[in-house]
Amino acid sequence: MSSWKVEDLIPHRPPMVLIDEIESVDLDSSALVASFTAKEQWRGNWFAIEYMAQTAAALAGAFDKVSDDGARGRPGLLLGTRRLELGIAEFVPGVHYFVKAVREYVDGDSAAFACEIWEAGEESQSPKCTAVLTAYRGSL
Repeated sequence: MSSWKVEDLIPHRPPMVLIDEIESVDLDSSALVASFTAKEQWRGNWFAIEYMAQTAAALAGAFDKVSDDGARGRPGLLLGTRRLELGIAEFVPGVHYFVKAVREYVDGDSAAFACEIWEAGEESQSPKCTAVLTAYRGSL
């Protein structure tokens, strides 16, 4: 687990924060790994997009922290999702998952993030869900 706190990196507040912990941040390779334990209420596989989006937002927030004198993550908009693959029907309550976001490119106020979700203990296997997210973070 890293010393970064989720609430310091993303503009969300409970109960809208879905990721629990920041596991690792590597700004040199533009990657962040977060984790969450699926809650008791049922969450279908479409929640994968929000888990990935919050992880990508945390990565953007980490870059903000080191470049903007410690500013908290700015709000952004999810513009699109490409190559979405959902290999599970739901997030099983009580199961621990990891989410990885890698920034693929930045073009002005837009960025793309390659994301994947896998179940804890299965990191060497294929991810359960993958996608490329495109986001906008201009002056909202």
